[in-house]
Amino acid sequence: MAPEMFGGKQIGETLAADPKQLIGRTLNVSLIDISRNYSKFFVKLRIRISSIDGNKAHTKLVGHECMRERIYRMVQRHGRRVDAVQEVVTKDGVHVRVKTVFMLIKRVGSSTKNDTRKLASDLIEEAAKKAKLEDFINSVIEGDLQHKLKKDCSKIYPVGSIEIRKTEVIDEKVAAA
Repeated sequence: MAPEMFGGKQIGETLAADPKQLIGRTLNVSLIDISRNYSKFFVKLRIRISSIDGNKAHTKLVGHECMRERIYRMVQRHGRRVDAVQEVVTKDGVHVRVKTVFMLIKRVGSSTKNDTRKLASDLIEEAAKKAKLEDFINSVIEGDLQHKLKKDCSKIYPVGSIEIRKTEVIDEKVAAA
């Protein structure tokens, strides 16, 4: 079954001698299979089986990844690729590693690259602090966060394209409320 944030519908079948052996198994599923959103064909979700209820295996989201071809297509000859990797904590206390890549439209010096990378990292951290894990991942998948990053980072230097290429849930301990 898909995670609850995607409607909890059936997305596939798997075999096991004992259903308890399925708990902890990680699966890669295309976003098309879950949401029928064909504009995001390049997004793969990573889900982990968390519990078994009869013949149904319930899952939870542990991250997403963009296909390599999407990133290769973004990178162009006379631009400058900027990568940023950071760990953020969401409002509900979940640690998430976020990997961002974006293209500046021309070759620039390292200070401009560093300034845009720093601004993007600050904006992602701020967005994560304000949202729960599901809302944060949803804004990444829908492209809302990338749109905001592109708009704000273009104030430093024009950004050609931007993508959060990967998110990984590092630590699922929920902070004591």
